[in-house]
Amino acid sequence: MPEKEESRNYVRMRRIFVSIVWAGLVLAMILPAGRTARAETVRIGVLPVLDALPLQVATQDGLFREQGLDVELVPFQSALERDMAAQAGRIDGYFGDLVAALLLLRSDVPMPALLVSYRTTPGHPMFALVTTPGRKGATLADLKGASVGISTSTIIEFLLDRLEARHHLPRDYFRRVEIKKFPLRLQMLATGQIDLALLPEPLVSLNVLKGGSLAATDGDLNLPLTVVCLHERLRPQFPAFRAAYAEALERLTRDPESYRELMVRSCAIPAPLTARFPVPPYPAPVPPTRAELDDVQDWMLDHGLLQARIPFERAVALAH
Repeated sequence: MPEKEESRNYVRMRRIFVSIVWAGLVLAMILPAGRTARAETVRIGVLPVLDALPLQVATQDGLFREQGLDVELVPFQSALERDMAAQAGRIDGYFGDLVAALLLLRSDVPMPALLVSYRTTPGHPMFALVTTPGRKGATLADLKGASVGISTSTIIEFLLDRLEARHHLPRDYFRRVEIKKFPLRLQMLATGQIDLALLPEPLVSLNVLKGGSLAATDGDLNLPLTVVCLHERLRPQFPAFRAAYAEALERLTRDPESYRELMVRSCAIPAPLTARFPVPPYPAPVPPTRAELDDVQDWMLDHGLLQARIPFERAVALAH
């Protein structure tokens, strides 16, 4: 009897084992290639700005989940906080400008640029040199020696240099005043403490609404301003991430007004602009080119922000 009972137990255990193996094989066939039943949570650091709207759309509409990704957007109020989180390993990727992205790579944070999230577009400027209401209507020719609020060693200073070059102005044409935070820059502009400021949308439109004017915009510079970067260890998930992001762009293009409430909530649109500020166009989800990266790195080398050029293959996650 004991031998028969042992034989029956063996048969039962063998059947259970075979069932588990078959279940595993069936699950492997059902799940699409490159996906797992339990995806690792990918934490992306974002700022409350317009450039990050496609990421918000992809998250809200479940587009990352459809690609087998578990993406969580982690909000930060400043680029400094986001960069500290990236250096500490608390986030797996981030949205940011190209200068900040290269500085993180310089600090051995292995997060290459996966795609450009915004580039300067004719008719849809994202940054502008704006005047105080007291100098409304002034042209660049009228503004020699005017004080301009910027943040040095950042994408803002890079843009001001490029705007000056575009309009054939010398490097010392304006008197540059260091004002790091955008809200303070806007406040000092409104009260006439500075003549000009280089600001992003929607603060540009808010300043115009309050009586200021545009002296120059980035619309015709054709520069990749901001990028989405992911940790190198997530490389197998890059194609799925791009696919979800591309679908978010399609939805934004097809019906931008359906995302107005999300834009107002996640991109810090000021109350006077919530009903009329346009949803901007976004570029195709491709990485910056070698020439574009060289341009930014040349500027950073000239300003002492880099001691050596970062190889293109390390800075950019090329599409496969």
